[in-house]
Amino acid sequence: MEIPLGHEFIRNTEWRKRTSQIRSRVDSVTRLFRSKKYSAPDDFFFSFEDLSLIGKEYWFLYFNVPGTRQQAVMTFGRSEEEVGVNRARVPRTVDHPHPRPGNAIKCAAVCWLYGGKKQVVIDSQADVSLQASGKRNLLCAKNGRGDSASIEGKYPDFRISLLHNGKSVFSARASPQKEGLPYEIIQTPRAPIAKALGAVIVNYYFDFAGVLDGKKVHGKAYLQKVVATIPFVPWNWVRVQFSHGATFDFFAAKLHDNAPAELQFASNNSLDVGGRRIRAAGRLKIESWFKGEQRKWLLSGKDFYLAMETYSAQPFIMTQKTVFRYDEYLVRVTDFAMKSGGRIYSLSDLGEGSGIVEDANGYLI
Repeated sequence: MEIPLGHEFIRNTEWRKRTSQIRSRVDSVTRLFRSKKYSAPDDFFFSFEDLSLIGKEYWFLYFNVPGTRQQAVMTFGRSEEEVGVNRARVPRTVDHPHPRPGNAIKCAAVCWLYGGKKQVVIDSQADVSLQASGKRNLLCAKNGRGDSASIEGKYPDFRISLLHNGKSVFSARASPQKEGLPYEIIQTPRAPIAKALGAVIVNYYFDFAGVLDGKKVHGKAYLQKVVATIPFVPWNWVRVQFSHGATFDFFAAKLHDNAPAELQFASNNSLDVGGRRIRAAGRLKIESWFKGEQRKWLLSGKDFYLAMETYSAQPFIMTQKTVFRYDEYLVRVTDFAMKSGGRIYSLSDLGEGSGIVEDANGYLI
């Protein structure tokens, strides 16, 4: 069947328009990774980026009360393509490609906490808005049912609030930690072949004091913002806080879901203690047994041993053209030993430990 000339012209015009849009969005992220330096952390944290193809933008706020099981986790984010996260379905960003401060953007949001029991506060689509000014920044996610998560202030002082049915279930004030790294801005190297692929990350490290589920608490806060134009691949992340102030951090990507521990690519495995960052010697591997809230973990290697047991878990199932499962496990440290510089660090030195283990499997383009 022949297509009339008018239809052919329209089809070609739409194709050229779509091609131009794709080229523009690839160029925008290339400029992001090439030219933006983000000299101040707030410049990046309190901003919406013009996402390109396969672009992703998310915020992660994590609060740990060392020596207890009290923890709070807030996550909200979006993708350039439409994506499902648990019960939420978030529309594609291309429908509003140029977000501006003050305009709400549709995101998925999952916020939960553990006081004496697990409480899921938000697990739905949310409207995320931001305001950025010289004296006050505000980033807020609301789902329209009286649930919201927000952070406001200006580095280095922030206030965090988590409301459920209009009532506060967690509130905190974050301030610079007394020792150790205050924040870091990371720009990953671009792939030599696909120069538009990469990521920009800002990590804040804070002390905090506040009220969690009606109880006064104080501990350590880890706040993160990520913009990435790379597929999500399987990974494990472990962050443990000890009651005497030390922190252990580990991250490893995996080649595929069932890759043996020996084929993980660790980017960091360090113990922060007394204002010093000490790297664990050699390659560490992570193993686990059982499922759900019975899951047990072992991270081990040369002169290193960290055993943990899960006491609460929250699943994330992300669906796009593929399925990506990302689960958060709150854990208690049952044993720890690390040898460095002729010294062995143990639980008796560092105090009780608790933290989070991320376990991600599958792929999200």
